[in-house]
Amino acid sequence: MNPAESRKDLIVLLRTIWDKIMLPIVNVLKNVLKIRRYSRIWLCPTAVFTSIPLHAAHPFQTKADRSKEPCLEDLYICSYTPTLSALIRSRQMMKKPISPSFVAIGQGKPGAGQGKELSAVDSELDLVRELFPATANPTSLSGDRATRAGALEALKRNTWVHLACHGKQDHEQPYNSHFAMRDERLTLLDIMEQDIPHAEFVFLSACHTAVGDEKTPDEVIHLAAGLQFSGFKSVIGTLWAVDDAVAKHIVEPFYEKMFDDLEDSGVMDCRKAARALNHATHAVKTTVPLEQRIVFVHIGV
Repeated sequence: MNPAESRKDLIVLLRTIWDKIMLPIVNVLKNVLKIRRYSRIWLCPTAVFTSIPLHAAHPFQTKADRSKEPCLEDLYICSYTPTLSALIRSRQMMKKPISPSFVAIGQGKPGAGQGKELSAVDSELDLVRELFPATANPTSLSGDRATRAGALEALKRNTWVHLACHGKQDHEQPYNSHFAMRDERLTLLDIMEQDIPHAEFVFLSACHTAVGDEKTPDEVIHLAAGLQFSGFKSVIGTLWAVDDAVAKHIVEPFYEKMFDDLEDSGVMDCRKAARALNHATHAVKTTVPLEQRIVFVHIGV
């Protein structure tokens, strides 16, 4: 999908996805399988479906009583998985409890040729660090310290990661897809070559991190999928360009929901990410444009 399309065109697209693709599936879930409302479901798209925002399917219709027809995310908590084996592997790895540690990595002034300055990155990192519980020992890495080597080391040392920077998908060489750091690019291959044994959750507040490739649609090797293959069990990625000034409006309700009952359980659980994202997108319906509300997707457990 081209993010430059008008709001009207986007609504037409989401309505078509609902009518032609997701409504028949929802009918089976509700009427045949008897899957309860607000249950979690996983979408495993292939071919051209990897580049379509299936999770945002919406009828945009009003009932006779003037109430609105529910959309997919009103009915179920949607996640994606690049492959079924990736989801199974992530679930199996969740059986090993580990002590949480968190780092927020941000690069608002990337090296030459890696993209324009992102003025809202530092404020986003400050916000995220404030929202994380002290038990996770929250730290941050930004500015001149957010280099390729610095980011790699932070990824290896922490279980939870928030990454705010430019992201670039390379459709010709997927493993060269990268995040823009201060000195040079942090590529998907760089990350996948590392040993990241305790990785649990990563929020990719960067552009084009979970978009499929129309030329090789069955090879789901985008940045978000690559991080899941590297060991992260739960990943938030993006389907198209993110407005860095708007991202924090999604980020805040997301993390608030992630940790809203932490005092009761005392355990950070990355399996709450899908519900937290669903909550966040609903919370900003009146303040964030449609195309920016639906850009974030959840992948994994």
